[in-house]
Amino acid sequence: MDYKRANRTFLYMILGTLAFAILYAVYVLNTGRQMSLFANNLLSEAVIILPAIAAVMYSGDRLRVLVPLKPIRIPSALLTALYVFLLFPLVAFVNSLSMLFVDNTVMEITDQILDLPFWQLLISIGLFGPFVEEFVFRGVILQTYQRTGRIIGSVILSSVLFGMMHMNFNQFAYGAVMGIMLALLVEATGSVLTSFLAHAVFNSTEVCMVYFSGEIIKNVGDQVQGQNLQNEIIMSLGIYFIAAIVATSLAVCVLVKISDMEGRLEFLRSIPSCRKQGYKLVTIPLIIASVIALGYMTITEFMMSILA
Repeated sequence: MDYKRANRTFLYMILGTLAFAILYAVYVLNTGRQMSLFANNLLSEAVIILPAIAAVMYSGDRLRVLVPLKPIRIPSALLTALYVFLLFPLVAFVNSLSMLFVDNTVMEITDQILDLPFWQLLISIGLFGPFVEEFVFRGVILQTYQRTGRIIGSVILSSVLFGMMHMNFNQFAYGAVMGIMLALLVEATGSVLTSFLAHAVFNSTEVCMVYFSGEIIKNVGDQVQGQNLQNEIIMSLGIYFIAAIVATSLAVCVLVKISDMEGRLEFLRSIPSCRKQGYKLVTIPLIIASVIALGYMTITEFMMSILA
């Protein structure tokens, strides 16, 4: 499978996601009923993984080549968990920064989250979502891009697409940043298993935080609105920024240690000398997909601002 097919596959994912959103809106308008968040999450992830599986099958590539699942050592797995927790301040900073311009998507659906049993949240968001997204973005797309020898461009572009796939500006911002850190983890270990583990730990931790403190988050969101909310965010940005600098620096040190334990340190150090010109990975289908995704996000944000 080459990078051009990977870009066409991403276009199919975006079109499928858009079609699902439209059909769901028609369903709600006609029936007055809403799908559960659990079913919505599963179907949304299915729309992402099916085009990727079809592309791999059509290309004739072996799945284990495009999605490397090399076993990792237990100490590496434990350090991976530490790596994830060290990234939380960075995600919090980017999330808060984006909230100066757009709404926090997770906070908007707190009521729906609290209506679900905990096990459904853990399965759909904590496990199934990370499995699908790592299979597609750190597996199929990242590995396909890397065949061009443009490692840095592959890491950045696959991460931008990962953020874009969330179809809202808030998650796009911190999703792209998190995507880069997860892609670097795959480079450090040579295995998508580590990025899946990291993603699952991250999402499951967030699920626990939202579920078990959901009422507090909801009440804070109800009480702090408009200009007051922006003032609170601005005041916290400085703290988040300093915490992000310190914790992310430690995370990079942990990443280097993991790569050393997995025998990938020399490869990790060689990445800056790999082929540049990552922009050559961009094709017309990818541009079309990006325009559609950004257009959808813009329209959705505009409609939400009107209805607020």
